[in-house]
Amino acid sequence: MTVDWGVIFGVTGFCVGLLSLVYARTQALHARRQADAANMATALQLQREMSERIFQHRMALIRDPGIAKMYYENVPGLSEALEDGKTTLESVVTIRNAIDGLQDVYFLRKRGIVEEYHWRHWAAAFNVIGRVPMFHLVYENAVARDALDPEFAAYLRPLIDGRPLTDPKSN
Repeated sequence: MTVDWGVIFGVTGFCVGLLSLVYARTQALHARRQADAANMATALQLQREMSERIFQHRMALIRDPGIAKMYYENVPGLSEALEDGKTTLESVVTIRNAIDGLQDVYFLRKRGIVEEYHWRHWAAAFNVIGRVPMFHLVYENAVARDALDPEFAAYLRPLIDGRPLTDPKSN
């Protein structure tokens, strides 16, 4: 019996070729995941910087008495709350910044980026903050001005009604 070396080398070459294709595909998938992670990191950094700019603008707003007065006179219910001494403009800005932070964490949790323990800290804080009347005023104003993502605004609505926040990842 004679061995046909051409067939043996051909089958071996075919197998090596298949293994190379599997390896190349695996490497392509890993490269794609790394690119996605880099894009996500860049997007998160940009959003963080934009959030910081918004925070700085809000702080500048409350430092300038003239601009602050024009602002709170145009927010329904805020003028009365400030005049009654029930709140300060600083507390309004703090609550608004907290809502923005929760919105960011909500979408990060929904995508599985924020871990459960971190989400629980935010939810526990907001389950208390949600009972504060000024929170309701700030929330309603943000919704009326379309300043919150509609999905997030709908998610937060039960908190206004006295129900606790649920985990967005399990929804």
